[in-house]
Amino acid sequence: MSLLVKNVLYIGRNVALVEALLASLTDDNQGVSYHTKHMLSSNEILAVLAESNYHHFITEQYVPDIIVAQVESLFPQLHVTYLNQSKPVNEKIPPLSTKKLISDDVKNALNYINIPIYYKSKDGNIIVCNNSFANHLGLTCDDIIGKHISEVLPPSLQKEIEKIDRKMFNDHQVHLFECQLHDVHGYPREVVFRKELMVDSDIQIGMIFDVSELNEAKRRIEKERIMLRATANISPDLIFFKDLESRFLGCNKQFEKFIGQPERNIIGKTDDQFFELEQASMCQQQDKDVMFNNETYSGEEHLTYVDGERHFIDMRKVPLLDSKGDVQGLIGIGRDITANHRLQKRLKVANAVFENSQENIIVTDQAGIINSANLATCQLTGYKRSELLGSDISILSAEEPNSTLYQRIEEGLENNKQWKGDITYRNKLQEIRFAWLDVYRVELEKGINNRIYSFTDLSQNKNIESKIQYLSKHDPLTGLSNRIALFAKLEDAIHRASFNEIAMAVVLIDINGFKAVNDQYGHDAGDKVLQEIAVRLKNCIFEKDTIARFGDDEFVIIVDGLKNEHEAALVAQRVAEQFEHKFEISGIEASLSATIGISLCPDDGADVDTLLLSAEKAMWRAKLDKKSPYHFYTDQLTEYSSNQLQLETEMKIALQEDQFELYYQPQYDLNKKLIVAMESLLRWNHPTYGVLLPDRFLSLAEESGLLIPIGLKMLNTIAMQAVKWNKANILFGRIAVNLSTSQLEQISFIADIQTILKDTGCSAKDIEFEVSESIFESNNYTIHENLFNIHKLGIAITVDGFGADIPIFHFIEPLGIEKFKITKNYIQGVPGRLVGEAMIKSVMVLARELGIDVVGSGIENAAQEDYLRDQQISSGQGEFQTKPMKVSEATFHLRCHKKK
Repeated sequence: MSLLVKNVLYIGRNVALVEALLASLTDDNQGVSYHTKHMLSSNEILAVLAESNYHHFITEQYVPDIIVAQVESLFPQLHVTYLNQSKPVNEKIPPLSTKKLISDDVKNALNYINIPIYYKSKDGNIIVCNNSFANHLGLTCDDIIGKHISEVLPPSLQKEIEKIDRKMFNDHQVHLFECQLHDVHGYPREVVFRKELMVDSDIQIGMIFDVSELNEAKRRIEKERIMLRATANISPDLIFFKDLESRFLGCNKQFEKFIGQPERNIIGKTDDQFFELEQASMCQQQDKDVMFNNETYSGEEHLTYVDGERHFIDMRKVPLLDSKGDVQGLIGIGRDITANHRLQKRLKVANAVFENSQENIIVTDQAGIINSANLATCQLTGYKRSELLGSDISILSAEEPNSTLYQRIEEGLENNKQWKGDITYRNKLQEIRFAWLDVYRVELEKGINNRIYSFTDLSQNKNIESKIQYLSKHDPLTGLSNRIALFAKLEDAIHRASFNEIAMAVVLIDINGFKAVNDQYGHDAGDKVLQEIAVRLKNCIFEKDTIARFGDDEFVIIVDGLKNEHEAALVAQRVAEQFEHKFEISGIEASLSATIGISLCPDDGADVDTLLLSAEKAMWRAKLDKKSPYHFYTDQLTEYSSNQLQLETEMKIALQEDQFELYYQPQYDLNKKLIVAMESLLRWNHPTYGVLLPDRFLSLAEESGLLIPIGLKMLNTIAMQAVKWNKANILFGRIAVNLSTSQLEQISFIADIQTILKDTGCSAKDIEFEVSESIFESNNYTIHENLFNIHKLGIAITVDGFGADIPIFHFIEPLGIEKFKITKNYIQGVPGRLVGEAMIKSVMVLARELGIDVVGSGIENAAQEDYLRDQQISSGQGEFQTKPMKVSEATFHLRCHKKK
């Protein structure tokens, strides 16, 4: 069986023999590498084996038993072949003269000495050695005596040893030779050979001293000394050492600069050779106290530098003790705190200035956290210093969180290291105040800087300025706009109305009965009444509108951005309602009323004077006509407005008494004649006028805000009807319902729909919302959000009155629009009406590309139905097919037109 042998150590001279031996062991394995050594001393065998990962060890040289045992212990995996284990016979016997020189007693005595000792002749043969020497080499004395020194010591030492021996025999002096020698375990040791000749003899006495630990200790000490010296020299402090006589033993580089002399000129000298007498005496007295009392000294003192400048030093002196604890001197460490001392003085002055400054000063870090605030700031803001420290500077901010003020400040600091400007801030009581702010950036170090906020309170000036501004435009008694502001705002409103091509109204209000109150209860009571009237009038207008005191007991309201005259009438009606309740004056009640005149721009005038004059004329007609509290400039508008207000009142009653009813009109598949959806249509069962169609009341409902509750009530009815039809297995497709702009503007609209679906159990897939194409032109964010959320709920969206208008294209895909409903305006007159046909064809091309169904609305005859069918329009509705039906009729109709 062959062995895997890769690395072999051979000690001997017969390489051919070893190669033959290895060939028999490895079957001529070519991966074997050979290493041969000759005449190694026994103690070096272990070191050589440890140097490399040998697989096999072969030796011709005799190996002592002690080394064999250690090889087996340290290298258990090593394959070992000993070719010669016969103990060599020592044929070299010292001459008789030598034996006489070294007696047996001396030999025996040597074995009691732990120092390795040997005697050798001039020719290099070892005559005597002690056990310590033999053990150090891993041999016995018998193995060594009679051999040449080169046979027991490593070959690497031979030349140096021979050189020293020759020199020793010539000068007969003691010689020392330091080298490295492996011990019995194979570890390298640093040793010193001490060689000398016996008196009147050629016999050399050699001793071996192991100085490994001594040298290692010396190296450690030297390393520590170098590190200590380097540390001392790096330190900015003054470091020095003194003996018991206060003489300098050493110092660092900083102390050299302080004295102005190199260390070699300082060592051995005392303080009085470098300092003034008074300073030197002080230092030496400190030294005595430290060394005599064995205590540490710490204090601050003035010392004069070599350049004559006095410096403030923080001095510390510590006793220097030996291993027994006896004082042998001291170590002094002095820190120059002159700059810090001066800085502390400046800081005290600066802090006093900071604290007593009348300016309000705050210091923050880079992140805006307040580090300090002076007393003036605390007094002004109402905050305690402890409340400000650690808080963000925004604690004083009166700006919105997303304000650009701090961004502007940071930009100014980045570009110019300062920023200045007017600001508003908020004190602890959350009062808004005004200030002039200066902000500076102070760099402490690279990348780190503080901000200093210095601000002067301008609130008093601002308040005075604001009061002047306010009084120039406001009535001091009521706080309403005065005549000057009224004329300016009215002129602006006229320009806006002309530019935007919309209407605006002037509502002139005259208070009836005010003069009697003034005369009966006095001017003070009259003023209180006017103030209460102002409060009530403010409840009648929107934010965009303006109200002003025009005379003693006359007021004017500017209603801006009118959609129609009815909005002005609503304002007048709300004003009249404010006087239905009595006014209380110091416990006395008084009844007042208002007479109101309304003029419209541009119908009743296009300038300030004309509009006010027209409103005044209308107001005087209202005084003569007791039927209505207000009058328009034209009688026709007054009559129309009165009718509309009456209708609005009746509409509120109708909502309470369920006078509104839903009718249903089917949408048919034009090819299969099957019902695909039911469109819900609102009707008002008026107790006087009968059934009213939406065009009679819907716009008024939207303007008055009633369309919102009406719409929700109708949606709830539709949802319940869908559930009923589903339970009765009546197929109706979907129920379509029209949504108005005002409904889609409601923030709560989606929540209301979800509530209805949840309460009724109606599925979203059973509902379809029809929205006007004009809605998509709106920029109202709420409308867009509601449309997207309707789509997310799973409710289908149909575009009503589609005419291929561009704004809708952006919404088709995101909203998942399923149908285009062509307005009846395009269907009327076809076939034969070129414009209508062209529009229908263009819509169909677009719908087919987008995969959207098209519904024809308002089909009036068979020709229109056939034409729409020819154009592949999927479904349609109109009175030609089926008129709107009540729910009972619609249910019967659906049962009769079930899908087969």
